[in-house]
Order: sequence, then structure tokens, then C-alpha cells
Amino acid sequence: MNQKRIEYIDLAKGLCITLVVFYHFFTIQHDCPPIIRSLSVFRMPLYFFLSGLFFKEYEGFIGFFLRKVNKLLIPFAFFYLVTSFALPNILHSVFGFAVRNTESLGISGLWAFITQEDFSNNPIWFLWVLFLVNIYFYAILVPVKKLTSNPRNIAAIITVICFVIGCAGSVWLGGKHIMCAFLDSAMSALPFFVMGYLFNRFTDILVPNRWDKLLPILVVACFALTFYVGGKCSYRVNSYQIHPILQYVCGMTGTLGIIFTAKILRTLPFITYLGRYSIMILCTHGLLIHFLLPLVRRAHLSTMITALVLLPVVMFSYQLIIPLMKKYLPYVTAQKDVIKIKKTDIK
Repeated sequence: MNQKRIEYIDLAKGLCITLVVFYHFFTIQHDCPPIIRSLSVFRMPLYFFLSGLFFKEYEGFIGFFLRKVNKLLIPFAFFYLVTSFALPNILHSVFGFAVRNTESLGISGLWAFITQEDFSNNPIWFLWVLFLVNIYFYAILVPVKKLTSNPRNIAAIITVICFVIGCAGSVWLGGKHIMCAFLDSAMSALPFFVMGYLFNRFTDILVPNRWDKLLPILVVACFALTFYVGGKCSYRVNSYQIHPILQYVCGMTGTLGIIFTAKILRTLPFITYLGRYSIMILCTHGLLIHFLLPLVRRAHLSTMITALVLLPVVMFSYQLIIPLMKKYLPYVTAQKDVIKIKKTDIK
């Protein structure tokens, strides 16, 4: 917790969560231009890549598992119960407000994310899927390390395994054979996680290096390829409108484009701040959008203008919301651990 943060990584996360919020203005209004849809090819892959970039095995599976429960599973469970069950039930049953997915608000709706993979606060799907991806990757990496101690052999084997699983998720399961509880989405996201892991171990991406002088050229090249051949990709519903090779190529080029851009800029204080607490924005921005949209619709603005007007309102509101959540909800926003972990107790 006391390790020095890498500011440009927080900036990359801040840029990405801003794109996530911006994208959801359009999806909620069911009017998404092609250029906005193309952002989906790398928005969520960036987060999977960054998670792999900082992957650690810790003391063993128990220590690893408990940490992921603290950082991912507990925030997911809390925000699912509050924002996709308790609050919608109150608004719909007591006050009569129209609530998205009212058919899943009953007791059975507590498990809607397993059977339907659809609920009122959809963005929190990512926390559950990232938890699954971490478990998948751990289950792959540890046995491979027992087979060989050569780093390059390990890298080659886990890359092949992860990409085979990823392609199976996106090609065979994508939109055809649905697995419950987002198991297929986690499979499709696994290649980005392993790429982050490999970039940490075989490149100098996290520190200044001699290749940094080429970053502006790399940024242009990455985004040119991403937007030229990319297309809509939904890791939540595991549906992809482009070839699997392009799905992963453009996912990586878009991801690296954001990271390289952030490395050039180093920091933009407000965006960097948002990136540091992006989990809070991820779990709550949908509520803000649903609250603000009816107020702006009366002006009969276009979808694009509405998004451009409301985006800064939503993002700047977190200047107040983030401190409040840090103070009153630290255990369910990954700021403090619910399950205390003592390294000496974990073997």
C-alpha cells in the first residue's frame, strides 16, 4: 500500500474510465455512432492488460485468493446488492420509478448475474470477470512454472495456452454457446492479461527507456491501426463483430496507444486522480447518468451534444464523491481490506 504509484499508469486508467463513462452515455440512449462503438475494442482490454502487468502470486493460492476477494469480489458483491438489487427494488416497489431490468428485481434477481448476465448496474460485471481472469491465469501459470524454470519457456507456454482459451471464448462461445456467470467473457479476456504479464517481465514499459523517444510515432501507428480495422467488441456479452485476430491485435494496439499517450503526458492531475480511484467511478457512474439524462433530455439536444455536456458534470462530481467513498466506504471500494492477511499465517 505504501509503494510509490506510477503516475502515468493512473493517467492511463483515468483516460480509460473517462472513455467508459462517455461510451455509456450513448449505450443508455441506444444511439451509438460507429466511431464511439469502435472504442469498445480496447476500453476493457486496457484494464485486463494493466491487471496482468501488476500480477503477483504472493505467498501462494490462499494469499492470492484472499487479496482478490478484498480488491474485486467484495466491491462487486457490495455494489451488486446495493445498486442492482436493494436500491432498484426500493425505487421501483416503493416509489414507482421505472427501473431497468425490473424482471430481475425479486429474490431470484440476486443471482441474475449468473443466469441472465444482465442487471441494473451493468458496469460492475468487470469486477467479477477480472476476478475470474485472475483465477484462470493463476491456475495456468503455477503448473507451468513447475514444469520448467526457464522464463522464456514459461512465457511461450502460457501465451499459447491463454490465446487458445481466449480464441475458444471469443470464436466458439462468442454469441453462440453461452456460458453462465461470464465464464466465457473471462476466457476471451485472458490473452490481454497474459500480454500485460509478459510486458512487465520482458520489456521496460514501466520505466523510462531508450525507446521512449519513439512514443509519439507509436501512438499514431497504434491508433491508426485500431480505428482503421477495429470494430465493436463487447466483452460483457462476449460478442465480437470483427475477426478474432483483429479483435486481439486492435485490442492490444488501442491499449498500447493509451498507455504510450499517458507515458508521454506523464500526468494530468485531475484525470490521474480519477484513474487512481477508477473502481469507484466504474461502480457508480451508471447511477449518475440515469439521474442526469432525464434533466437534459428536455432540451432536445443530440446524443453527442448531450454526452459532451454531461461528461464533465459526471466526472467533476467525483471531486466530492471520491472523498466521501474513501471516508465512509473504504472496505467495499478496495481502499482497505475486509479480510486481514498476515503473511506469516499463509503457506
